[in-house]
Amino acid sequence: MSGKRPIELHYVLDEDTFLQASQALWRRNRRQRRIQVRGWLLAAALPATAFLALRYGMWFTFFAVIALALLHFVFDWPLTRAFARRGFRQLPAANQPFRWQIGEDGLRLWLGEGAQAQQAEIGWDQLTGITEDEAGFILHQPHNVHHWLPKAAFTDVADAQRFMELLRNRAPGFSR
Repeated sequence: MSGKRPIELHYVLDEDTFLQASQALWRRNRRQRRIQVRGWLLAAALPATAFLALRYGMWFTFFAVIALALLHFVFDWPLTRAFARRGFRQLPAANQPFRWQIGEDGLRLWLGEGAQAQQAEIGWDQLTGITEDEAGFILHQPHNVHHWLPKAAFTDVADAQRFMELLRNRAPGFSR
């Protein structure tokens, strides 16, 4: 990596960190237009199916819409969290240390420690987008690949500000 001293991040992908990443990705997906439209349709269907149930006895339809609305508005994140917890146990990177170096040329990642650490390089042009969440950043790549950079992993405020500057100058589709 050329240029200034690279920004360094260190963290362990424990279950809490993985759940932070999962929740950030879930929040991002909930902002998609199709998910919002589904919510509006379910909200509009509740009084319509209540009328149909009372007037024409269509109780099954009414209860089916109530069940879908509960899944959409109440149980979506708890179910997603349960599946994420279950999937974390089978994740090869579970409880492994991550080390990132971020610079002008791109990002360098080491997974693991010592001689057995796996290394990957990601150029800024290989990212399809970056989403900022209250707890960190989601780096998006093609084929549904996402990387998590928790804000708590930044060593100081200056590194976080330099990272934001790099995002503004280099990253495609940066969104907050």
